Amino acid sequence: MPAGLPPPFDLDQRPLVAIFRAPVFNASETFVRAHATGLMRYQPLVIGLKDKGHVPEALAGRVLLRPRLEAVSALAPALVHAHFAPDGLRALRIAEALGVPLVTSLRGYDVSLSNAALLASGRLSWIAYALFQRRLMRRGALFLAVSDSLRRRAIARGFPEARTFTHYNGVDLARFRPGDGGDGATILHVGRLVDKKGGATLLGAFAEVRQTHPRARLVVIGEGPLAGRLGRRAAALGLGDSVSFPGALPPEEVADRMRRAALLAAPSLTARGGDAEGLPNVVVEAAASGLPVVASDHGGIPEAVADGRTGFLVPEGEAKALARRIADLLADAPLRRRMGAAGRALAEEKFDGSRQMRLLEERYDDLRTRSNATETR
Repeated sequence: MPAGLPPPFDLDQRPLVAIFRAPVFNASETFVRAHATGLMRYQPLVIGLKDKGHVPEALAGRVLLRPRLEAVSALAPALVHAHFAPDGLRALRIAEALGVPLVTSLRGYDVSLSNAALLASGRLSWIAYALFQRRLMRRGALFLAVSDSLRRRAIARGFPEARTFTHYNGVDLARFRPGDGGDGATILHVGRLVDKKGGATLLGAFAEVRQTHPRARLVVIGEGPLAGRLGRRAAALGLGDSVSFPGALPPEEVADRMRRAALLAAPSLTARGGDAEGLPNVVVEAAASGLPVVASDHGGIPEAVADGRTGFLVPEGEAKALARRIADLLADAPLRRRMGAAGRALAEEKFDGSRQMRLLEERYDDLRTRSNATETR
């Protein structure tokens, strides 16, 4: 690291990664915060455009909003890592000005949404991405899709096969750990309240579940544009106090609620314009928590839910199938325990956060080696 850096960078000799995310941070994007705080052999600098709160104490002094390029250059980052392809396009200018590689994580909508939907969104960053995505595809150094399913879709969209790899989100196995399942009646749903999360399908399924399991309770954690509509839908179905909407909660409280729930429901579906999931982080967190999952056979979810072993997969959008599998689990505590234990084993095998961070930093090492070799030719 160069001499004379400001704190906290001055006492940290690890090479620096500039992590770019325009909102710092959206409440639901725990994976960005986990990336920034979980680095081991590299140190983080977060670059963003808008303060949305949710900055952990561990990143104090490490966040720059709308910085001048000179301020970033003075910190001498070894590379830039952007989350979501529209932010990758924005960060490309920074990486090229600094002469360092750009890594872009692909997470779902940035691969699945059609260009027409991006152009019609009214969001300037999405419109720019629809128009200039080929520039990112040509000049980005590395693209990391959060599931094999998303990687295949990214390559079909035009991302370079030789530079596009699967890199699963890791999960903190100490924070998300098995509990006692609470009262055996609580169904948990966690995510942004948007179409592709399948909230309306879940409410319809839960209304059926209540007919045979009157003690069942549904907790919907998250915030988003559909909050009001889903609340009205629950009331229209006569669900009353059996459904609660506590809003967005801190990761620690989400983890606690997972330890006390009977199961997680993740009825994701393909929304308007093709918007689809890569692999919802909450499904991996539930597995780590020893929580059986009832989810849609959608996107990368089957890579984290082994049907019949760690949970059940149902066709997307089918409320009756979803209700049947939720009811099966509520009625069978031994089955929940077996599936939960298998889910924890799967999380330890595929999604250990420490191992995934080591793999990511090895990719950083490789990029830097290749970049330095190119410079010396």
